[in-house]
Amino acid sequence: MNDSARLEQTTSKFFRRHWSKETLSCQRPYWKNWEEFLYGSVPNYDLGGCYALFSGTALLYVDPGASKGGGLYPDHGISRRLIAHVITSDRQRGQCWSKLRESWSSVTSILTIGFPNEFAYLAPALETFLIRELSPPKNTRV
Repeated sequence: MNDSARLEQTTSKFFRRHWSKETLSCQRPYWKNWEEFLYGSVPNYDLGGCYALFSGTALLYVDPGASKGGGLYPDHGISRRLIAHVITSDRQRGQCWSKLRESWSSVTSILTIGFPNEFAYLAPALETFLIRELSPPKNTRV
């Protein structure tokens, strides 16, 4: 089983424990792949949640992006975190283009999972669960 499938499977295991239709009124979140990697908006850019960095089919790193944000971009936790740590604007290619920061040059895809604002507090719990279960090499063991 590849790491992407393991990520989905482990996330489903987390949600079986922490997401109940009876107590939570909305559908559970799912991972979205950034189809046009480094161009356009990051999936779930306007939500808090988690992101997963891959190199080929290997999961490298999982991190939450669940800040409340502020100013013009409240609750944009995922995009704010990625911009702060993983990507930056690619001014040579033009507006809407990003490039990887040097420390993440091996990343070939990014997946995101976004929570409705009232459930963004679950993002750090999901991150911890995924790190314990999947042991991504760039994460420190929890």
